[in-house]
This record gives sequence, structure tokens and C-alpha cells, in this order.
Amino acid sequence: MAEAQTHEALTQVLIANDGEVLARLRLSAAEAARVCNVTPRQLIYWTKKGLVKPSTDGDHDYDVFAMEKVIRIRQALEKGHSLEKAAQLVQREIGTLQAEAKRLEEMPPDALEDELRGRLERLESRINELRRALPASLTISRLRKAVAVLARLDAQGALENSQANGDSAKAVALRLGRAIDELELLLREVQPVNA
Repeated sequence: MAEAQTHEALTQVLIANDGEVLARLRLSAAEAARVCNVTPRQLIYWTKKGLVKPSTDGDHDYDVFAMEKVIRIRQALEKGHSLEKAAQLVQREIGTLQAEAKRLEEMPPDALEDELRGRLERLESRINELRRALPASLTISRLRKAVAVLARLDAQGALENSQANGDSAKAVALRLGRAIDELELLLREVQPVNA
């Protein structure tokens, strides 16, 4: 338990240090692939295709920005997008984040404080809405098990001719998996912070 608290404190120091350590961090392709939960072969292929660029300081080292892009591409692939579509979505997301960061950076301090206060109020409102809307019996693990059962049935060929409202069971399972991913993201955003 003490180790987890130490790790959390260290994380806060690194972040409070304007990310200097993170900005200087460089990993080899093999190390970056392991961190991003992809194979080195995938990472090298994506790099050769120009979807991911190694850090500007070295031809074969990946910085945190490149690794963030790799993770986002992998997540988009897991949602069923093609590699090209995943890369486009991620590039659009990163462009939006960069524009937002620039906009916030250029705001006067009072306006920035008002903006952040408004965002916090909207998040708190969203948290309250989610708490009211999610029934206690609906859990992510139960949904994941349902998707796993559907995937197993599909692998066994049991869903070939199954239809639900005109959609194949395989398409329903894919949409359900995407919905669960989105729900998990929302729940991560609204997890109460332990004091």
C-alpha cells in the first residue's frame, strides 16, 4: 500500500514538474511497443507507413507523444476501425487537442479560471446524471461476459444466420463492444478521487 502511495506522489511531482521527465523520455521500438501493448512489428510497420513518427531526437526512439498516438490508434483498431481510418481519427483528435491547448494558453487568467470552473461544473453535473441513470445491476463485467459469449458463439459458427432487427448477431456484438468501451471511458472520467 505504501508503494502505491509513493508511486502516486511521484506521479504528482512529475506532472508538477511540467512534465520535464516525460518530455525527455525516449524508448526503443521494442520498449515502446511493450508500453503501448502492440507488437514491435506493428509499431515498425506503422512507422514505415508514416502513421507514427519516432522522436525528433533519434531515428529509432519513441517519445511520449508518439506512444500516445500508438495507444490511440490501437484503441481505435480495437473498436473495429481499419488502420487508415484509425490513424485519421487519431490525427483529428490530436489536432483538436492541440487547438484547444493553444486556445486555453492564450486566454487571460481570469477567463481561463472561469472556463475551468465551468468545465468542472459540467463534469459534476454529468457525474450526477450518470449516477442516476446507471442501474446498480448493470456492470461492465457482465457486459464484457456477454460480448465474450457472443464472440465464442461467432467463432463456433453458431451466429451465421442469426438476425436481430435486421442486424447480424456479429454486428450487434461489435456495436455492444464499442458501447462498453465508451461506457468504460465515461466511468473512468467520473470515478471519485480518493482523498
